[in-house]
Parts: sequence; structure tokens; C-alpha cells
Amino acid sequence: MALLIIVPIFLAALVFQLTKNEPKIFNSKARVYTGIASGSTIELNKTKLDFRATNTAYDNLLNLIKARTTIESVALKLFAQHIVLDSADTRVISPTKFSELQQLVPQEVKDLVVKDNVQKTYENLLTYKNRNHTNFLYELINKEHPDYSIESIRGRISVRRILSSDFVDIEFESEDPAICQNTLLILADIFVKLNAEIKVNQTDAVVKYFEGQLAGSTQDLRKAEDDLLAFNQTHNIINYYEQTKYIASEKEHFELEYQKIHIKHYAAKAVIETLEAKLAAHQKRVLNSEQMVGLRNELGNVNFEISMKSLNLESDSIKKVQHAKDLIDLTKRANEIKTQLSSEVDQMYSLDYDEKSVASTTILADWLANTIEFEGTKAQLKVMDQKRQEFKKLYQVFAPLGATMKRLERKIDIAEREYLSLLHSLGLAKLRQQNVELKSNLKLIEVPFFPINPKASKRMMLVFIAGMAGFIMVAFTILILEFLDGNINTAQRAKEKIGLEVSSIFPVINYKSKKMDYSYLKNKAVNAISRNIMLNQFKKEGQEGPVVNMFFSTQEGEGKTFICDHLISKLCELDYKTLHITYDPEDFRLPKETYRCLQYTISDQLYKIAGMHEFDPEGLIEDYNTYDFVILEIPGIIRNPFPVKLASTMDFTFLITRANRSWSVADMNSLRLFNEATTGPEPSIILNGVKVLEMETVIGDLPKNRSLIRLFIKKVVQFRFFTKKSVT
Repeated sequence: MALLIIVPIFLAALVFQLTKNEPKIFNSKARVYTGIASGSTIELNKTKLDFRATNTAYDNLLNLIKARTTIESVALKLFAQHIVLDSADTRVISPTKFSELQQLVPQEVKDLVVKDNVQKTYENLLTYKNRNHTNFLYELINKEHPDYSIESIRGRISVRRILSSDFVDIEFESEDPAICQNTLLILADIFVKLNAEIKVNQTDAVVKYFEGQLAGSTQDLRKAEDDLLAFNQTHNIINYYEQTKYIASEKEHFELEYQKIHIKHYAAKAVIETLEAKLAAHQKRVLNSEQMVGLRNELGNVNFEISMKSLNLESDSIKKVQHAKDLIDLTKRANEIKTQLSSEVDQMYSLDYDEKSVASTTILADWLANTIEFEGTKAQLKVMDQKRQEFKKLYQVFAPLGATMKRLERKIDIAEREYLSLLHSLGLAKLRQQNVELKSNLKLIEVPFFPINPKASKRMMLVFIAGMAGFIMVAFTILILEFLDGNINTAQRAKEKIGLEVSSIFPVINYKSKKMDYSYLKNKAVNAISRNIMLNQFKKEGQEGPVVNMFFSTQEGEGKTFICDHLISKLCELDYKTLHITYDPEDFRLPKETYRCLQYTISDQLYKIAGMHEFDPEGLIEDYNTYDFVILEIPGIIRNPFPVKLASTMDFTFLITRANRSWSVADMNSLRLFNEATTGPEPSIILNGVKVLEMETVIGDLPKNRSLIRLFIKKVVQFRFFTKKSVT
């Protein structure tokens, strides 16, 4: 209990003393608008808010603020801001801090200062710091300086997002109000620029990538188009598909016309052969004469020329006019040949005039007409065969051109799609770039203020926490020790460990303590034991002889003689005659009228003792019935023998054990053997040497002088706020 008071008071006093010269802490705050959650955007298709992406963006921003690179830049710029001063400026640094800085900084660092130019000085300091890791500046920002070290600045920065808004608060603490404000100003400036650079650099890289890819795709598309143009120029193609369609149509019409002429030609030939078969021999000779054959051949040649001129398509207007004139001349010549043929046939009519002249005239007229038809179609077929070969050659040319053109067009289509896809991606990347630039433009809504009043001191709270920590630490230690303590200690644990009922307890007596009335406690404990003995007497009313009580223990030194001394003294005080049978030679010095002691020697003969008279071989006691109580004390049963037969005749048996020891396996085994060997009543426990507080379970509040504070604390601990000492 003393430790529960002393340790907390000591720790509280120690903290109070250590914090006596605690410096004052000033605090300033900056508020930044991020626009991450609800800021404007130019991405028209982005209408839903992605909470995960938003939280990630805020985490990135908060980590950027506390990043080592950011804090290092802040530390160097703050140092540069202070070192360029010729004297202390309370708006930048206090005189005390400035004096300490001037004493700390070596001359080689002071030589890097560019007067009235913080930026140049910062650049010089940065170059100096990056030379090696052993120079003054490197050690300054990486060690434990309260104003310029990275860990110190980072530890004093507090960054938090205000609920689910777009605002972020940045707080900083320092012993110097000017340093507090300027550190926040520098930090806000640096991390805003860093955030913009990171976001813009990311999108710039994407835009440059797509621009490079688009330039290459443009060249590929242009080359494919140039290849198609060169192909068309080489093969005189204006519109391949229309041209092939026209050629196919013309070929179809040509074939139809060719079939018609072919039919006419062979029909005329067949008719001629039929008519010639009906003519006489001399008529056939005339028709096949050299003159007639010559006219027919000339007619065929003229018709061939007419057909050639008619089918030939010239784009030149002069040639078209010439062909028209030639056709007129050739037509005239054809008519003249036909006239000559007709004249020759008419002469043949006049020479061959007979009774069959009408029939011959009809046959010759028909022969002449079919001959003219035959020669005309013959010339046309000859010309059309040539044109047919031209169509074949044209098809042979245009067929592979189509496949090649398909490949070229497919190449253009792929290049065009790639170009359009890259153009679309570039547009999205630029849109994203503009959007990122819009969102990365953080704004400082609240500029850090110059703190005038220091923060409220936490000294008393620290003192209170130290006291509470001391109390909890001691209480926890006591509970742990109590939990790990294997001793019997209390009546409840004695009952649980030993397995027997506890009849009485006896406290540890410390007569040196003046705070506790131990005489009163001892008297109450003896009364409790003697009360149990006397109650046992009433249970035996109606039977002859004294009440025989056996006191035993498993081990020596359990306090049997001590308990017996106080118990017998109390019984004698109450005028009860008591016989004490013991192996201990100690003299209780009690009046002979009420007390008698029989002493025996410990030996193996104890096993054989079956009656109390065997402890009095000399017969000193004539009548045992004259005694009210017999107190039989036997030694520890683990190392010594005990009267087995006598134990079974005992009225009551008491196991005496100390509370400040553990109950071992040997104790359990010896007690089990004792119970098995005897048939008497089950022993009960008298727990000796319990802590004084355990006596409250028997007598209530302990007789102890307590102050009002201790009484109040006790009520609080026991939750007895409304307990009173009387009814009124």
C-alpha cells in the first residue's frame, strides 16, 4: 500500500522538477485548398467521384509534405534566411536563437553568404552540402538541431485533412514564434511547387510520347498515300473501281454483239451454200470466177476497214474527223462494189434465160444479198476478234493491279486508323494535362500567422500522467506478483489448494508497528479459534470425557505450539481445565489449577499409541474426565510418525499451516496418507501467519488510525461511497 502512494508521488514530483524550466512552445497554422475532391475539371465525361483515388491523392499530398526532400529544402532555406542577416530580426529569428546560430556556424559557411540575396545563398549552401557527408551543413540537417534538422522539423509538423473537405491544415511548433511562422511559409511554398512539378512532369511525358508516335504515324500515312498515287500515275488509273466496272460492262455488250454477228455470219454462209447447190454448173463457174471473187474480196476488205474505223475510239478530235471522212469514202466504195456485183449477177441472168429464169433470178438475188451479208459479217468478226484479244490483254493488266491496289489501300487504312487513334490519345493526354495543371494549382487560403501567445503548458498534465503511471505501474506489478505468487496467503486459496474447510485464521503479529492495534487483532484471532473449540464442546454434550482436539501439520515450523499457547491461555482464562499433550518442552507458565502438560518423546512408538493414557506411562493423571479439553499436538507428519489408531478416536482434528508458503506435492501426499490411515473426522484448517488485511474477512474494519484522505480513498477503491457508521 505504501508503494501505491510513494511511487506515484515520487514520479509526479520528478516530472514536476524536470519540467520546471520547460521552454514555451508557439504554434502557427496554414490552410491549403487542394480541390482534389470537388475541384473543377475539364474532363466532361468524368461525373462520378472516385473516393479511393481521392484518398490516394490526399495520401500522396500528405506524404509529399513530410518527404525528406521537402523537409531538407525547408531546413536549408530557413538556414539561408537566418544566416544572411547581419543582426537579429524578430520577424525572422529571435536574438537568442541568432546569437546561438552565429556561435555555431563556422567561418567557411559564413563565407557562402550572398548579402541580401537568400536565393543565391541557398544555392551556395546546397552546393556546399552536396560535396560530401562530413561537412557542417550535412551534419546540421541530419543530426538533432531543434530548428534545422530534418527529423526535428518533421516531428513538429502536423498535417491533417479537415473531415472530407478539400482543405488541408498544416501546423508547426517552435520555441521561436518567428521561426514557427517562416518555417510554415517556406514549407507551403516548396511543397506547392513540388506538387505542381510532379503532376505536370507526369503528364508532359505522356504528351511527348504521343506527339512522337503521332509524328511517326503521320509519316507512315503520307508514305502510303504517296505509294498509291505513284501506282495510279504509273498505270494511268483515275478511278480503278469505276474503270473496271466500265470495262466489264463494255466487255459484256461486246460479247452480246459478237454473238449476234457470229450468228448472222454463219447463217449467211449456210444460205449461200444452199443457194449455190441449187444453181447450175455454168452458173457456179460464173459466181466463182476471178472477177466475182475479186469483187467479194474487195468488198470484204472495205467492210473490214469500215468496221475498224467504226470500233476505234480516239480521244484526238483531229483523228476523229479524219476517221469520219474515211468512213464516208469507204461506204461509197462498198456501195460501188455492191453495184458491180449486182451488175455481174444481172448479166448472168440475161445470158442464162430459160423456162426456169424466174427461179434462177430469185436464187441469184438471194445469193447476192447473203454474199454481201456474209462478207460484211466476216469483216466484222475479224475486227471483233482483234478487239477480243485487246479485252483479254486489258483484263490481264487490270487483274493484278486490283490486288496491289487493295494492299496499298489496306496499308493506308491501317496507317489512317493508327493516326486517328494516336491523335485521339494525344487529345486525351492534353486534356488530362490541362486538368492536372488545373488541379495541381494548390492555393494557400490561410497564410501562417505570427504567434504571440504560447501554447498552454502541458506540465500539470504530464505531472498527473506521471503520478497515474506510477500508480498503475505499481498496482500492475502487485497484481502480477499476486497472480504469480504460489503461496497460500488467503483462506479461500487454502480451501482451493488443500481441499479442506478453513475453521480459523491467525495474523502475522508485528508489535513494532504503532499504526495497528495488534493486541486487539491477536485477541480477536484467538477468540475465533477458541470459539470453534468451545462450539465443538457443545456438539459433544451428553458424552463422557473431555473434548479431544488433535493439532498437526505436514511440516515443521508451522506454528502449532504458538497457536496452542494462545488457545490454551484463552481457555484457561475462561476457567476451562485443559490437558496439553505435546512433544515441545516449552513451558506456557499457566496456572496449575486449569492447565496440565504431558510431554512425550518423538519415536516410532507413536504409530502404536491407541489411547491418551499411553502418553502417561507413569500414571500422573488419575482421571481424564476432570478436564474439559485435551489438546494433542503431534509433529510434522511428513518426517515424523503419527498415532494412527489414536487419530481415529479424536473428536476434532486441525491442520495448522503457514499462509506464506506454497502447498507442495509432498504436502498433498502426506495429507492424503493421513486421511487414508485414519478413520476419524475430516480435519479443518487453521491458517497461521496471514496478512493483516485478510483479518477483515473475520473482524471487519481493522483497528487502524486513518486520515480522512485515506478513508476516502478506501471508500473509492471499495465503491462504498454511501457507507455510514450509524443509522443516523
